[in-house]
Amino acid sequence: MAPHTSYWDAVYGKLIVESVGITPTLLTAAEYFYFPLSLGLKILGCYPVGGVKGHNAIMDVVDFFSSRDRAHVVICPEGQLKPTDKWNPGFYYMAVKSNVPIVVGYMDYKKKEAGFKAIILDLSDKDKVMQILHDSYEGVSAKYPEKFLLPKLNS
Repeated sequence: MAPHTSYWDAVYGKLIVESVGITPTLLTAAEYFYFPLSLGLKILGCYPVGGVKGHNAIMDVVDFFSSRDRAHVVICPEGQLKPTDKWNPGFYYMAVKSNVPIVVGYMDYKKKEAGFKAIILDLSDKDKVMQILHDSYEGVSAKYPEKFLLPKLNS
């Protein structure tokens, strides 16, 4: 789900996914799971990943998927709220190792619309997946447009 330039984007993203009848889990950095914030995050359906040195967040997600018959996870591919054109490829590796597709969700604040742009089933080529994401999010307006950059592509 992108763009992600405000903490509210997570709440809106969850509501967008729920609007099609899916109850998603929001992946959230484990560092935010401290009392009392952890109570609110659990109510929102957040799942802590990473945050421990030497601990692999990708394997947390693989374990999450393998321990459930059915799961839907919302991830922001930028990996942070700060502007960056170096999107963290962790979401890609999570999908590959979990053998799940990537569903490209979006929120366009300028057009006041949200939804899904694509379902990426073929995850055999990371550069191709990044190209699809780049193309899907081109022209999408973030809440704070100056904070949203498209991923830099390998040329």
